[in-house]
Amino acid sequence: MKRVRVCWVTLALLVAACGDTSDEPVVAPQLRSSPTYVNRVIPGRRPLALVAVEDHGGAALRAAIDLPGAEASVEPAELNDSGVAEVWVDLPPTDREQPFSVTVLADRQDAERAVTIAATAVPGTDDLASTATDIVTVFLHDLAGEAGLPAGPDGLTNGTPVAGLLVVSHYAWFTDQYEIGLSWHIMVAPDDFSELYLRPRNQLVPGRAWRIDSWSTALAGGTYTLGEIEPPAEVMR
Repeated sequence: MKRVRVCWVTLALLVAACGDTSDEPVVAPQLRSSPTYVNRVIPGRRPLALVAVEDHGGAALRAAIDLPGAEASVEPAELNDSGVAEVWVDLPPTDREQPFSVTVLADRQDAERAVTIAATAVPGTDDLASTATDIVTVFLHDLAGEAGLPAGPDGLTNGTPVAGLLVVSHYAWFTDQYEIGLSWHIMVAPDDFSELYLRPRNQLVPGRAWRIDSWSTALAGGTYTLGEIEPPAEVMR
C-alpha cells in the first residue's frame, strides 16, 4: 500500500506541474488594419480605419499621429478578446495636402504589436451632406424594417464624408450599433448607380449591401430599381 500511495503522490505532482502555465510567455496580439488603402481626409473628426485583434486574449489599444495639431483615438480602447475597434482622427484646418500616419499599438501584458496607417490630410469641408441625405432617404424608405437601418434620415448620426475621391462620392453615418456607408457615382443616368452598405461596428467588414441603379432618376421621381448585392470586402476610407 505504501508503494501505491507514493506513486499517486508522484503522479499528482506531475499533473500539477504540467498544468502550471504561469511561466509561459505572453504572445503579442495578432493585429491588422482595414481597409488596405486610406484616401484623402478633410479637417475635423473623421473615421480613419478599423483595426482587428485576430487572436484570443484581448489587448489595450492606443494611437499616435505624426501630424502637428491633430489627434488620434481608438474606440473602444480595450478589447477583452478578439474583436474590432475604430480608429478616428481629429484633423486641424489645412491649406495644402499633408501626408501623415497613425500608429496603433496593441498591448497585452507588455507584449506589443503595432500597425501603421498612412493617409493624406487635404483642405475641404463637408459639402456632401445634403446630397447624401437625399439619396440615403430613398434607400431608407424602400428598405423600411431592415435590421440596423433607421426609419428615416433623422435616425442617422455622426455623418461624415469619407475617401475624397473624384468620380465616386462616399459618405458614412455612425449610429450606436452600425456604420451605414453610402456611395454614388457622379455620372448621368443610367450610369449613376448608388450603393449602401451596413456594417455592425464590432465587425471588420460590412454584412449587407444594396444598390439603386440610378440615384438621379430616383430623386426625380422616375422609375428605378433597388436590389440587394454582395457587400464590399472592406469599408471605404
